Amino acid sequence: MKKRVELPLIEPLYKTYHHYSFTTAVLYENPTIRNWFLSNAINLSCNRKFLSGYTTPEIFVVNAGDLRNDLLEIIRYPMRFLGGHINFLICNLLDAGYYIHFCGVDDYYVNGKTWYKERHFSHNGMICGYDREKKEYCIYAYDKNWVYKKFWTSQKGFNRGKDAMLKKGVYGDLCAVKPKAEKIEFSTNAALKGIENYLDSDLNKYPEDGEGNVKGIVVHEYIAKYVDKLINGDIPYNKMDRRIFRLIWEHKKVMLERIERIEEHLKISNEISDKYKSVVSEADMIRVLYASHHMKRRDSILPIIKNKLLRVMQHEKELLKLLLERAKEVMENETLELS
Repeated sequence: MKKRVELPLIEPLYKTYHHYSFTTAVLYENPTIRNWFLSNAINLSCNRKFLSGYTTPEIFVVNAGDLRNDLLEIIRYPMRFLGGHINFLICNLLDAGYYIHFCGVDDYYVNGKTWYKERHFSHNGMICGYDREKKEYCIYAYDKNWVYKKFWTSQKGFNRGKDAMLKKGVYGDLCAVKPKAEKIEFSTNAALKGIENYLDSDLNKYPEDGEGNVKGIVVHEYIAKYVDKLINGDIPYNKMDRRIFRLIWEHKKVMLERIERIEEHLKISNEISDKYKSVVSEADMIRVLYASHHMKRRDSILPIIKNKLLRVMQHEKELLKLLLERAKEVMENETLELS
């Protein structure tokens, strides 16, 4: 066993949720797996439960946090059965190049984590290094300032957080993750099909009185309804979900990268991606406004956020429809030439 290990990370596609970040931050040895997520993790989804008392729309990107992905080697270890061997196991796995996703650890005891010494909260994170002399782990997660970063924390605090949850019957696990060697190409066809499915979505298909999750571009309209709930007080200020507009902004950043890949593959101009950059910028502005409201309540900006969000949705819809039309023209011409 070495004295110190710190595995390299790459910038993940998403940072809103820990489990989203882990799937792409670990791809240093095979960054081509990122292409799978660009090709297949496209659709937005949210619940409808917030319309009748739930305080979060649980917005997510379908497939973005899929730890079951066949392109990742994954080994799970239930922590309740590891006893005093957990530190030995973690260090051995890191020596072998595995990143370790953990869940079921109380943030209250983990120095540097979001709720350290503030709130008992069963949470997750990723271990990407250790220092035997300092008896520390290098963790990749949201820190005490809500900044997503790498930081070092004591093994003792980590174990206290794990033990506290075990005593409460919360049985977390360690999930060792390593990218497989298979090289993955970006799939323009899969991406275009995913965009088409994303646009096939409206309030007629997903009415408010329907059941199950809402999917597609109409999610923006549901998030606008969520903002209405904040405006009229149906959802209290102290229960607002701080994460939703960060995810929407990240969704637009990834969509821009996807559009650029499609334009490059089909050898068409970058007109659409250039225009789409304003969608990303506007989504970022919404994110900042919402974050400022969370830090210091200003109800007057909520209607502004709602209106900007609906404009983002409309602009995105127009550009993505245009992209599908251009792609169809190119692919039909290629078929004629081949025949």
